[in-house]
Amino acid sequence: MENALEKHSQPEIELKFPLDEPGKMRKHLLELGFVSRGKLFEFNLVLDTPGRDLDSQGRLLRLRRAKGVKLTYKEPLEEGGLGKRFKAKKESELELSSLDTMRHILHRLGFTAERVYEKYREHLTREEGVSAEIDQLPRMGYFLELEAPPEKMEEIIESLGLKVSKGLRENYFELYTAYCRKMGCEAGDMRFSDQENVGNSGSKPRRARLPLEQA
Repeated sequence: MENALEKHSQPEIELKFPLDEPGKMRKHLLELGFVSRGKLFEFNLVLDTPGRDLDSQGRLLRLRRAKGVKLTYKEPLEEGGLGKRFKAKKESELELSSLDTMRHILHRLGFTAERVYEKYREHLTREEGVSAEIDQLPRMGYFLELEAPPEKMEEIIESLGLKVSKGLRENYFELYTAYCRKMGCEAGDMRFSDQENVGNSGSKPRRARLPLEQA
């Protein structure tokens, strides 16, 4: 039965990189053959048990509203030491018609602890299985998130003038917690609040220096 269920999950190999100049990185991606699929605002709701059992096991249960609504479940991918170099997860995803209905169901199942994070994301793709996301987050600024098979990941990173050793495996909540610890702010939800046009502003892009960045 376990083997039959495995076909419903996909490996996810990722690395994040803070960006000082997102426009410059976007231009570089397009020059390398990536194609923009558009930019969207995302509302993400991460659910857990009151004791944070999923988080303590490296698992994630998330509802996302962007163009549509999706339920995502992630768990560690234990293959060939990939987790030592990349963010390696097994991902299962389901499209939904109602975020609120699924949220109610998950609450009834005991997943009542919630955290919210918002972001603006531009999704770019190249060949099958290779994608790049340019994300803008509250307070922390811009990040590049790369996803590719492990045999292609290093090639893409190097072609962008980046280094695997500089990549971040942490999720955005972990990075935000580190950021708030440094800045002395409360590490609660990640919202843009009333900044309606923050994703389209003409201000100079900037990013936070994060304690989790490797030297």
